[in-house]
Amino acid sequence: MIAARALLKAFAAAAPLALAIAAAAGAGAGDPPQVRVATTGNNSELVKTLPITRRAGVEKRVVMSMKPGTLPDLAVGDRLRVTAELQVTNNCNFRSPRCVGPVYHYAPMITAGLVLARDPTTTSGAGTLALAKPQRETCTQRRPDYEHHCVLTFTGGELTVRDPRRLPCPLERCHINVVADVHHPRAHRGDLLMVGGQRPDGTIPQDRGRINVVRLRGTTATDYERSSIAEPLRRRVEPDVKRRVVYSLRLDGLVEGEQLDVHASTRVDISHLRYAVRSSARVILAEAPKDVRQSDFVKAHANYRGEISENNGSNCTQDEGTCVAHKVGVVEMRRSALDAGGRPVPLYINVVTVFGPKVREARGGDRVLVRRRAGIDVTRFPAELNR
Repeated sequence: MIAARALLKAFAAAAPLALAIAAAAGAGAGDPPQVRVATTGNNSELVKTLPITRRAGVEKRVVMSMKPGTLPDLAVGDRLRVTAELQVTNNCNFRSPRCVGPVYHYAPMITAGLVLARDPTTTSGAGTLALAKPQRETCTQRRPDYEHHCVLTFTGGELTVRDPRRLPCPLERCHINVVADVHHPRAHRGDLLMVGGQRPDGTIPQDRGRINVVRLRGTTATDYERSSIAEPLRRRVEPDVKRRVVYSLRLDGLVEGEQLDVHASTRVDISHLRYAVRSSARVILAEAPKDVRQSDFVKAHANYRGEISENNGSNCTQDEGTCVAHKVGVVEMRRSALDAGGRPVPLYINVVTVFGPKVREARGGDRVLVRRRAGIDVTRFPAELNR
């Protein structure tokens, strides 16, 4: 009798888990293929500063998090593709109103991780599962090769949901966290790294990063198509702090419910110049190949007003010579791209850059050179997959 009661008790304890697994497995079984994209969008940063410690991993912080509801629902067999961008900024290296915390002259070493987590505060351990290799960056303070701003980008985070029991969270309560910590052996108490930028008055502008997800359920590569372009729109760009498009990809026939997963990159050469160059980039949906801002038409027809990635960047320095920036993002069409007469309107994915001289003034003939081995790659998920 005692053994029978123990068996019933064990069955009762295990039943909820078994039912949850069965329900998750059944969510995609026999259903037509489905794709959902999601992003944390504007103002994704959760903290404004990160403490700099003497040893790595001592003060990890969640700097961005995608919560349940924003993260599409998960089921056994689902595949996740996850991308993210994060900009950080060194504190000033001489005393001024810009400073936030003590001045320092070393180059902080930043490590960022992309994890599936049980809640929006968990950074590591049993409560997390790594989705990508950690990204590491040393943000130099050495002049004249003074980076000041640094961007960490995750381009290939992945997860296939097989056994929910091996995940750190119930399927309906998972978060995706970007976790970061900063260290240097010469750090002192109070030293800080900014999450975002840094204004002359000491305030910290943010909205420089986000997390993006593509959830695929029951799909194969034949269910969607890819388009790309590697030829730059211009090969020489003036460092005059003006917005210019360096890559543009035309997309025809965009319809309501269609979703795009966008990867872009730039490769620029400043080795022939006498100074470092401020370099920033963003990706937008546009009406024309040279548009540097979204039109009212685009804002009305795409979610997040046609903004595919945030504007962020760093200083391209002489010790690097050639600098590469990676941009990632997703967008969903809210309406079909049709004019007032019902005729299709082509739209463009534009990589918009800003280049400007640091420390010295640019001369009239100075140009930033746009090199090959970069461009735009977009995956188009048809509207019928957006169920």
